[in-house]
Amino acid sequence: MIINKFLQIFSEEYINSKSIDKLLEFTKKTLPSDGTDKIFVGCVLIMFDLGFTGPASCHEYLSSIVKSGKEKIGNTNLLYFYVNRINTNKMVSKYLKNINQDLNFEKHIDLVIEYLEQFSFDFSAKIKSVYDKKINDTLN
Repeated sequence: MIINKFLQIFSEEYINSKSIDKLLEFTKKTLPSDGTDKIFVGCVLIMFDLGFTGPASCHEYLSSIVKSGKEKIGNTNLLYFYVNRINTNKMVSKYLKNINQDLNFEKHIDLVIEYLEQFSFDFSAKIKSVYDKKINDTLN
């Protein structure tokens, strides 16, 4: 999966030189610079800090971290809780510290989730697509 390859490259840069230049360049070219970009970068950094950098599973881990931004326990957003109560990485804080003040937070999270879902493989959806095409070809 192509996104895993990119995430692996970003991980190596982060681990080897504590730099995120390639991640920032990729994000700038890929996602809107309206807060969506900060959520993506912050969540990638969380993934790196948690040690989820294996090439085959980066996408799934990242998706799970991003989706935590939509989950709550009571009134507490899980991603916000992580950033403000568990996180010790200043770079994560730089990108995600004020997410609770982002009026478009849900929209930004949804955009990152939608972006990541482009790289998910859904066997059932693939089969349904082939099935629908065969049915349509038969009817035409």
